[in-house]
Amino acid sequence: MTWFISAFIIASAIFMFAPKKLAVNNATPSHQAYGQKVLLAIPLVALIIFSLNVLSGYSSPQTLVAICFALTGCSVAMTSLHRFIIPCAGVTAVALVFMVIQLF
Repeated sequence: MTWFISAFIIASAIFMFAPKKLAVNNATPSHQAYGQKVLLAIPLVALIIFSLNVLSGYSSPQTLVAICFALTGCSVAMTSLHRFIIPCAGVTAVALVFMVIQLF
């Protein structure tokens, strides 16, 4: 249940801070850079929190999956990091499969 609540909060934050216009004129590149930085900040904060949990001694398959999801979110947020979307999603899928295997 906490995963659902946290996903809802993160999705709401992305919806609130996302740029209103998807298409940006070439005359205003500063707005696009600002929007990308805001969208990068949300998964980056989640990544830092999950990393601090791992460093404090709490490690589980769910934490690894959460870190992988945060890395995928970071790669989606910035256009310069789009080349890492598929590798991050692949690592996330492998981590999810291992988590499911551990349940049985």
